Amino acid sequence: MIRWISGIALGFLFLAYILLSPSFFFNFGLIIIFGISIYELIKLRVFSLQSLLAFILIVTAILCLYLYELERSLILIAVMISVATDAFAFFAGKVLGRNKIFPIISPNKTLEGTIGGVVSSVVINSLIITLIFQNSLKTLDVIMLTLMIFICAVAAVSGDLLISSIKRQANLKDTGSLIPGHGGLLDRIDSHILCIPVFFVLYEVLL
Repeated sequence: MIRWISGIALGFLFLAYILLSPSFFFNFGLIIIFGISIYELIKLRVFSLQSLLAFILIVTAILCLYLYELERSLILIAVMISVATDAFAFFAGKVLGRNKIFPIISPNKTLEGTIGGVVSSVVINSLIITLIFQNSLKTLDVIMLTLMIFICAVAAVSGDLLISSIKRQANLKDTGSLIPGHGGLLDRIDSHILCIPVFFVLYEVLL
């Protein structure tokens, strides 16, 4: 119950942060997110290629959010892709999950859940973008939009696995205890740190 309550509260907080915060508070929030994430990463005391890659991705994701601060709708789309992928992978895994794909890195992640999360994210976000955010990605046809969301959804799963691998190297379940029921901040943004950079790279390439 605590996990659900804190998750919903955190979701509304980030939604308000993305859509309503003035530029100063938005950028100040980026500094806070960056500081906490890097602190949690360093606190794991894992010095490996995975931790170096995670550091680079956190910096890149924060820079993307800073550079596209005036394009809040694009930021919201990028976040929605990773959130939807995570959420539907969880539900699909609970209902249909049978085959573990990375039992050592992420024991709860299943093939069925991952496929369900990616497919659901592609379908739902394609509809949302077409109906609500069409002006943001108006030059993309259906095929290219679907491909873009698919790649970003896979990136979200990969970001999650990257942080999970670092936690396994540290023999820890969570990166911290900042968020009740969820662990640390890095536990909640793990899928975003790769999804966001990939989204904006594709945005620049395809548009």
